[in-house]
Amino acid sequence: MNSRICVVIPTFNNAATLPAVLDGVLHHVDDVIVVDDGSTDATPQLLAERSGRLDVVTLSHNQGKGAALVAGFRRAMDRGFSHAVTLDSDGQHRPDDLPAFLTAIRRHPAAIIVGNRFAPSHFTEENATNMNTRSKFANRLSNFWFRVQTGEALPDTQTGFRAYPLHRLHGLRWLTSRYEAELELLVFAAWHDVRFHVLPVRVYYPPREERVSHFRPTADFARITLLNTALTTAAFAAVWPWRCLKVLAGFAVLFLLLIVMLVVQVGLFLFFQSHRVSEQERLAYHRCIQRVSRRLLRLLPGVSHSVLNPRGETFERPAVVISNHQSHLDLLCIMLLTPRLVILTKRWVWFNPLYALAIRYAEFLPTTHNVEQNARRLQGLVARGYSVMIFPEGTRSADCEILRFHQGAFHLAQRLGLPLLPIFLHGTGLVLGKRDQRLRSGHITIEVGERLPIDQGRWGATPLAIAKSIRHLYIEHYEEMRRHW
Repeated sequence: MNSRICVVIPTFNNAATLPAVLDGVLHHVDDVIVVDDGSTDATPQLLAERSGRLDVVTLSHNQGKGAALVAGFRRAMDRGFSHAVTLDSDGQHRPDDLPAFLTAIRRHPAAIIVGNRFAPSHFTEENATNMNTRSKFANRLSNFWFRVQTGEALPDTQTGFRAYPLHRLHGLRWLTSRYEAELELLVFAAWHDVRFHVLPVRVYYPPREERVSHFRPTADFARITLLNTALTTAAFAAVWPWRCLKVLAGFAVLFLLLIVMLVVQVGLFLFFQSHRVSEQERLAYHRCIQRVSRRLLRLLPGVSHSVLNPRGETFERPAVVISNHQSHLDLLCIMLLTPRLVILTKRWVWFNPLYALAIRYAEFLPTTHNVEQNARRLQGLVARGYSVMIFPEGTRSADCEILRFHQGAFHLAQRLGLPLLPIFLHGTGLVLGKRDQRLRSGHITIEVGERLPIDQGRWGATPLAIAKSIRHLYIEHYEEMRRHW
C-alpha cells in the first residue's frame, strides 16, 4: 500500500486561531481536509477564502469532535489516502511537528502515532503553568483507565495530535461522537491489536485570559465517566477473559509442543544413531523442517504471509543467506524457503533442551564457534549444495529498524567464496516484536533479493566495509518496502 497522507482538522468556532493553523499546515503538506462542525462564527468565510487549497467538509450543525473526525476520515478514504494526521484548530498544536509525523508514518505504517505533549524535552514551564488543572487531572485519569481497559500504557491519551492508518480504522464502531470519542478510538484500536507509537510534540497553552475552550466540565466529565464505565465493563466481561483464554490456549499448545518435541527428539536420536544416514535421508529431514515451518506459519492465528521472489531464486546454488532480524518468527520465515539450508544459531538455541537435538541433526552450527572452525565445517556442507544462513545484526531489533551489521557473515562469504543472498523481512516485528508477550494480527512479507557477488569489490574489500555497504542497502530497501506496504 502506497503511503498517501493527508491532514484532517476538525474545527468549531475557532476563527481567531484557524488561519495561522492552516498556514502552518499548508507549509508542510498539500492535502488538507477541514471539517467545519457547524461553526457559527467567521469560520465558514475563512474556509471559503482558502477553498482552492482546502477540501472542506461542512456539517449542518454542531455534532461533536468525534463526528467531525469520522466525517474527515470518510472523506480521506474516499479520496484514496492511506493515513490521516489530525490536529486541533485552536492553535495548541505546532504544525512544525508535521514532518516528524510524516517520518514516523513511513517507519511505522501500521501503527497509530500518538503525540505526547508531556515529554520533558518538549513540555515547557510556561505550559505547565498555563495548562488547566482539570485537563491535567483528566489526562492522568484517562491514562489510568486506558491501561486498565487495554493493558497498554500511553503517556497522553487525550492529545488530538495523532496519525491514523485509515485501513486499520475500517470496521471500528464508535459509541460516542464528541470530545471523548478520541479516547474510545484508542481503546477499540488496542482491542483490535493496532500498535501505537509515541511521538513527542510541542504544545502551546495560552494564558487564562486568552484561552478559548469548548470543554464543558460537568457534561464532558459525565460523558467520559459513562464511557469509561462502559469500556471497563466490556474489558472485564469480554476482552480480558478472551485474552486470558488465548494465553491459556497458548500455554496448552506450548505444553503439547514440548511433549511432541521430546518424542520427536527421542525418535531422531534413535534414527540417526541406528545407522549411517545417507545424503538422501538428511535432505529428506531438511524438507521435513521446511514443511513444518510453512505449516506453523500458516497456523498462527490472525497472521498471513506472502513470499516475493521476483527473480525466481531456486536456492540450488549455495550462498551466504542474510536477513534482517525482528522476531522469533524470522527463523520460520527463512526455513520455509528451501530445504538446502543450514543456520548459524545463537548459544541459547544450540543448547535449548526443547529442540537442541533437532537442530544439531539438521547440521546447524553455533555462532559461539570461531569463524575458522565454522568455515571448515561449512565447506563440507557447501560442497553438498547447502547454503549458509546468518543474521548479520546478531540480535532482534526492538523497533524494526536495521541495527549494526557484524562482520561474521561477510567474512564467511569471502572465506567460502560465496555470493550473498539477502532476504528482506517485513511484518514479523509487528506480529511478534522483541518485547511482545503475545501474538498480534498482521501480515508478513518475505522477499528474496538478488544475489550479490562480493569478489568484485563493489561492496568493499574488507568484511567491515562490506557489512556497512550491505547494511545501507537494507536500510534503503526496507524504507521502500514500508512505503509500499
